[in-house]
Amino acid sequence: MKGFEWDDSIALGIPAIDNQHKLLFGWVNALNEAIISGDGHEKVGEIIVNLISYVTVHFSDEERLLLSYKYPELISHRKEHDYFVTRLQEIQTSFNDGHEMEKEFLDFMVEWLVCHIKGTDQEYSRFIHAREE
Repeated sequence: MKGFEWDDSIALGIPAIDNQHKLLFGWVNALNEAIISGDGHEKVGEIIVNLISYVTVHFSDEERLLLSYKYPELISHRKEHDYFVTRLQEIQTSFNDGHEMEKEFLDFMVEWLVCHIKGTDQEYSRFIHAREE
């Protein structure tokens, strides 16, 4: 997988969340680079742990924001987050069981994040910006 380059097409206009999204892609890129350079099982495993930890913090922050704005789609948004965390944990378990980190896993992470940000995150961004007008 080629590294992901952030561009403003996925920015939400909510600086704290946009910065967290950039950091999430930084973790995915770090994972990709560690795999490509052959940094070893321990280093890749460490990055996976950090990625899952950061995703969990980010999703909590995002959900708190949505709760503060009384976003009506919070429950379905949280379900999308839960799905992604569960999938990352499955990838981690597979990796810890000795399976190689497959290109499909990295592609899944980037595709899910981009689609989620361009889709449901953009929806809540419009909702928040409309409430602030």
